[in-house]
Amino acid sequence: MGRFGEFLSRMKKFEPEGHVVSGRLAEFRLMKLTRAVAGDALVLEGIRIPDPEEGGRREIDMVVATKDEILFVEQKHWSGSFTITSEGRFFQKRNNGGTLMHKNIVAWTARKGDILCDLHENRCDKSAPPSRTVLVFSNKNLEWEPLPDEVPAEAYDELGFIDMIEKMNKSPPSEELRETLMGFGTWDTIHLNGGRTVHGDILNYPYEKRNCEIKNSGLFGLITGPKSLLSTGQVVTDQSGPLISVVGEDGSRIIPFAHISKIEFSNPKAAWG
Repeated sequence: MGRFGEFLSRMKKFEPEGHVVSGRLAEFRLMKLTRAVAGDALVLEGIRIPDPEEGGRREIDMVVATKDEILFVEQKHWSGSFTITSEGRFFQKRNNGGTLMHKNIVAWTARKGDILCDLHENRCDKSAPPSRTVLVFSNKNLEWEPLPDEVPAEAYDELGFIDMIEKMNKSPPSEELRETLMGFGTWDTIHLNGGRTVHGDILNYPYEKRNCEIKNSGLFGLITGPKSLLSTGQVVTDQSGPLISVVGEDGSRIIPFAHISKIEFSNPKAAWG
């Protein structure tokens, strides 16, 4: 790619997708509110656990752990309305007239919680405290009824969930459980120029894996040569970049440093994570 092509590549903007932004903001808001009232409870976001049966990793939206119990929380920012089928699946009717059949999110969330508790018991030879499966429907534009009695989960809107957390016994979890939970990784996050974010696993990175911000040379680069300057000290003049397996995409792809404004790596995983 010539100088002008490299310059244009660094000027390209990737606008965030509206529904993704609103969902992510809702997750951030719920996490912030939860941590504000959680006291000594351990609150973690987006931890990913290995799936011994199906392979790969499974993400848990939020975990709230105390000495007495663990909450496995699944947050949905749906709009419209939903009903639950006889098979336990969630049938959503969107405000735009569209429909969507979701999986049995109660069973799916509970299964992820069971996997985590089994990993903890195998690691420490101690059982995890009792767990609860919790759904949070955070969009005020969603119409929904309380879950049927036979559904093994609790469901709240945002304020109801925060009120429930406030009333919990918020004693800290055992040191063994804290260590287990802190040993799971999250997603790597790439922030693109223009505001879009990409989540996934960075499979190959040309430098030491350290969080960094990236600044491009701008119009001056047409004279001196387009460059991407990493806050970790490297200078990139071509279309090289991290190789990432993106959530929701098949395979993997390289995202050039020229398109990136910031990279945030997952916390290091322990042996069991």
